[in-house]
Amino acid sequence: MNSSNKNLLKIGLLALALFWGSVKAAVAQKSPRWEIGLDALSLIDQNELPPYSLFGRFWLNPEGKKKTQLRMRIGFEQFELLDSAFFDGAAEIDQKTSAFFVAGGLQRDLKVFSKGTLYAGGDIGYSRAKENLVWGPSRPGTREGFSKYEESTIRLSGIIGYNHELGKNFAISVESSLQGVYSLQTTDVDYTQLQSPEPEEFVRIVEYERVENWNIQIQPFYQVMLSYKF
Repeated sequence: MNSSNKNLLKIGLLALALFWGSVKAAVAQKSPRWEIGLDALSLIDQNELPPYSLFGRFWLNPEGKKKTQLRMRIGFEQFELLDSAFFDGAAEIDQKTSAFFVAGGLQRDLKVFSKGTLYAGGDIGYSRAKENLVWGPSRPGTREGFSKYEESTIRLSGIIGYNHELGKNFAISVESSLQGVYSLQTTDVDYTQLQSPEPEEFVRIVEYERVENWNIQIQPFYQVMLSYKF
């Protein structure tokens, strides 16, 4: 290889190294676009939304001074108590409870400080909760039958919050909200109550109820989020 070709190769390698270095520097200095977190209120049983939840934000303009973000949250809760496992098949009550929640929205920075941001936004969310109770087989003074409860909720939330940075990638957010909430609740009950063994006397209870409700709520602590940015 002659000297001119060697020089061209060196120049090419140098240009490639400079280009790669500039790409790495740009990536290293790039502002985060994602943020994920958990609701700290569930740690002290003060959460309004399901405790096992994942919250996320996505920056639409990560390099802007006042940022706009998409908001997402999904959560669930499940609980089962099967007394048949403890009463040798003579279950007094089996209980199954479940709930899920999904929400999406938008937020916009109002004021940017050195270590934090004041922002406002809104969410629309949907949740569904169920509780099933099963009694039986009956013993004197107990019940045999079932009770079913279901609730569906649509929630429109106006939000104001403050996000405070805890180092380079961690943050805590405190949010308050004004909410319009629509809920539909149904209760279906059918059970037999053994009132007296001698003589045997039974009472049967059958009920079905459907309730729709609209209300306005103010939540001073809607969410307290511990989050990680990347």
